[in-house]
Amino acid sequence: MKRVITLICALVIGTMSFAQKNEIKAIEKALKNNNFSEAKSNVQAAESLIANMDDKTKDKFYYLKAESLYSGGQISDDNIDLALEAIDNLLALKSKTGKSKYDAQALDIKNNIYKSIVQSAFSASQNNKNEIAGDKFYKAYTISKKDTLYLYAAASSYLNAQQYDKSLKYYEQLQEMNYQGSTVQFVATKKETGEEEIFNSKSLRDIAVKSKDYIAPKDKKLPSKQGEILRYMALIYSSQDNADKALELIAQAKKYNPDDTQLVIAEAKAYLASDQKDKIKPLLESASNLIKNDAINLMNFGIFSMEISENEMAKGYFEKASELNPKMSEPYLNIGALILDEDEAIVNEMNSLGTSSADNARYDELKEKRLNLYKKAVPYIEKAFELKPELQTAKYLRDIYSTAFMTDKYKAMKQKVADMEAASN
Repeated sequence: MKRVITLICALVIGTMSFAQKNEIKAIEKALKNNNFSEAKSNVQAAESLIANMDDKTKDKFYYLKAESLYSGGQISDDNIDLALEAIDNLLALKSKTGKSKYDAQALDIKNNIYKSIVQSAFSASQNNKNEIAGDKFYKAYTISKKDTLYLYAAASSYLNAQQYDKSLKYYEQLQEMNYQGSTVQFVATKKETGEEEIFNSKSLRDIAVKSKDYIAPKDKKLPSKQGEILRYMALIYSSQDNADKALELIAQAKKYNPDDTQLVIAEAKAYLASDQKDKIKPLLESASNLIKNDAINLMNFGIFSMEISENEMAKGYFEKASELNPKMSEPYLNIGALILDEDEAIVNEMNSLGTSSADNARYDELKEKRLNLYKKAVPYIEKAFELKPELQTAKYLRDIYSTAFMTDKYKAMKQKVADMEAASN
């Protein structure tokens, strides 16, 4: 009886071994013919036989599985993890047995997948598909943990996609590993234009210099990313109403970049979020020298000044911004809004008056004051619309004309608004 059982077992093992060889050969044949769909089907058929494969057959199967899924470079997103898993299984088997016939080819596939993911991440980023870019940059990082740059890129992409929880998670991970992100830029000046250009590597820069078209090669060391990471984390915490944590991070970030105007903006936002408005004016005043030649940040400082009802201070920032960049519409729009800031108080007083002779006289006085206020604001709003003819500004100007009894201008702008609305539909 024992002999019969042994014979049956031998027949079963022999049959299974034969089946394994047939499936492996079928995968190889399909791959040879570049029939990747059939190869993947044959891989699925062979999966059930793995437990009974010897190590040599497993080594070959894992490689063939990865090659089938890679599909000559046309791997689908759904198959990336499966291909990488097959390669990891092959490498784990090699670690256990000490040998592999296919490890080099498997690593080539892994490297090609990695390069493809990185390229698609950059492409998604350039097309403002930030969440997709974040997913792909993070995938690249998980494949090659030494390339922490891609973890940083993932965090930044998620920040741009307003996926703040993911962004914060990866920024905190970078902080835990003390990521610096310090890099060197390889630059040289192009003779023809006199402009400095950045090269992807030192060797490419040196070749360009040897061509005599470029001169003055330099290696520029870029500063640590620590301050930037802390600033972004602070902005996220501020947006999540955790101003105390945001301010703590800003204080740390200032140690790296004490003259970073974006840290000033982040700090002002945190003070606004935590209702510490009394700290904003001295903060802006202390940093005014940093932004004296920066129209955008002069605008930002002006907006913060408006938020704390420092209207004269705000007007000064807006005027400086318009001097630096006369083509920027926002300073004119905001100066107009500052002038009209008195309107609410005037209207409230007008509504509170009674019907006595004194009240009627006061009403007429306020009515005239309000009319003059609107007429004073009109040139600024008109200039803003001239520089940037947007629908929202057109509606704003139409309503101002109506309130200021500027009938002809009101009719013309009313038609303009109708035309703009029709064109947008």
